[in-house]
Amino acid sequence: MKRIFHAALMLLLATGLTACDSGSSEQGELIVSDLEIGDGAIVLNGQTLITSYVGRFADGTQFDSSEELGEDWIFTLGVGQVLEGWDEGLEGMRVGGTRRLEIPAHMAFGRSGQCFSDGTCAVPPNTDVVYDVTVIDIFEEVIIEETVEGDGDIAEANDVVFVEYTGQLRNGQVFDSTNLTGTVFQFTLGRGSVIAGWDQGIPGMKVGGERRLIIPPILGYGAFGAGGAIPPYAVLIFDVKLVELVKAPTG
Repeated sequence: MKRIFHAALMLLLATGLTACDSGSSEQGELIVSDLEIGDGAIVLNGQTLITSYVGRFADGTQFDSSEELGEDWIFTLGVGQVLEGWDEGLEGMRVGGTRRLEIPAHMAFGRSGQCFSDGTCAVPPNTDVVYDVTVIDIFEEVIIEETVEGDGDIAEANDVVFVEYTGQLRNGQVFDSTNLTGTVFQFTLGRGSVIAGWDQGIPGMKVGGERRLIIPPILGYGAFGAGGAIPPYAVLIFDVKLVELVKAPTG
């Protein structure tokens, strides 16, 4: 998998943008063409995808791309996190494939377009758009970034671990942190007392070490989220420091 960064731009909604207006005239149909058929798994609704893309107008003028954004685009298919044309057009393609989506305005940015608060528009109102989308991978395993290795005991299943952490969404919004309470968090590793992404992402850490865990929804809070802080199908990012551990009894 490629490295995932915090999302700075959303295809559907973003700070300073006007949302697509569902009241736009419904003219035109979605046209789907496979530019390259991949050889990986078939993409299904409800899966979280890692993608790259290029967005153009009908005349070929480019207005957006994941390369310009500086990161791969990650979202869960079929749950309304992206344009309707993406949700309807990407199901059934294979990982590694590239699909062209010719999207009519009412399935893209609609009557409002993609306009900023200063009056400029990346996509004018009532504009058809074309996206070439490559599915790089299905995001279903924790991505681990070792930021500080540590030099103490190694965390293993059934150890009691003491950690400090900060949890945030991909837009940088912090939803939880031990910094807020000034305490450490204690749990037994591998017993299911925390989200699956932690049970998978912390083994192998050394005391004094720090990791960034990037956790797909399937290993986080899934389709339901958690209260008002974590929305459904959220990718979670945890910066975790292993402060101390108590080894599980042996024998």
